[in-house]
Amino acid sequence: MRKQFHAKLTLTIAALILMTSNVLADDGHAADSNEVKYRHAVMEAMSNHFAALAMVFTNRVKRPQDLQVHAAALAKTATIAGELFPAGSEGGDALPIIWQEPDKFAAAAQKLVDASAALAVATEGGDRATIAKAFKTAGGACKGCHERYKEEEED
Repeated sequence: MRKQFHAKLTLTIAALILMTSNVLADDGHAADSNEVKYRHAVMEAMSNHFAALAMVFTNRVKRPQDLQVHAAALAKTATIAGELFPAGSEGGDALPIIWQEPDKFAAAAQKLVDASAALAVATEGGDRATIAKAFKTAGGACKGCHERYKEEEED
């Protein structure tokens, strides 16, 4: 029985590896597309944690115990945001200016890292005024980057 399980597990892993390598081997086009999709998924995750934070903080949901969870997740995810735009991954909602001014973009990404880390620390302290100020700063970091580097969505 145990041997059958290991054999099935091995076959499943091998199949997954083969499927993944086929997706990535399409002359780089599929890999680029996947990079854009991944970037979008990470940005959506940050947006969702930010929205959840707002819902908890404004008492639209009564889950104060979740405030720190969402703040920590946002802060941790923000640490990779600046790395989601490697050369050759143009596309999606990202404007070409990201790749034209990498130093300015890196500085904007660092503002997000710093602001979201400060928000996570503020939620640990529990002071509503401090959390509100940190929340506004983190939102400003998101907005500042979006205004300059993200294509506006049409309504």
